[in-house]
Amino acid sequence: MYRLFFFLCFVVLCVSGTAQAVSLSPEQTQLTEKISQYLNNMKTLKGSFAQISSNGSYADGKVILSRPGKMRLTYNPPMKSEIVVRRGTIIYHDKEFRQVTYYPLNATPLAVLLQDNLSFENDVEIVDLAQGAGVIELTLVDREDPGMGSVTLVFSDAPLELRKWVVIDAQGVMTQVSLLNATTGVSIEPDTFDFVDPQYDKRNK
Repeated sequence: MYRLFFFLCFVVLCVSGTAQAVSLSPEQTQLTEKISQYLNNMKTLKGSFAQISSNGSYADGKVILSRPGKMRLTYNPPMKSEIVVRRGTIIYHDKEFRQVTYYPLNATPLAVLLQDNLSFENDVEIVDLAQGAGVIELTLVDREDPGMGSVTLVFSDAPLELRKWVVIDAQGVMTQVSLLNATTGVSIEPDTFDFVDPQYDKRNK
């Protein structure tokens, strides 16, 4: 259950209440255009992460991202698990018990991070935008299905860089994933996102 909790936080399905789109000033619209351009130019990312939940749970590990559609999070001990995103599917792998859970990527709010070309006009809806003290926080929901969840992307300003994402579940549990020493535009090996379900991996039999 401890391991499964982190997976469920990663693929939050719904949030409390109904989020409403905000009306942006011309300056805020210009800022969102800058963020959109930054995200669409961010094709690869590699670094460490720290994951904290409002219920006190903590985990950390390594993250590799390749847009569109690929991500791998490998948790450090004592957790023995990983999350692989590929081919439109989120794969949660519990290495200790050799258990694998599959979930569709397009049913999660974090899908916005892995889209090829993200459009704030067509794909997602902005429900909050805050800026201050060198930090920008942008909260998004899916335009077609806002009830499936929300994600807040946190950026540093000058230079603009993604620092964190935050999800909130229906019970009000907040999970923050902070990027540490992340580098963008890096070369990633083609087999980084390969995954073989241990149930069918003859090498381990």
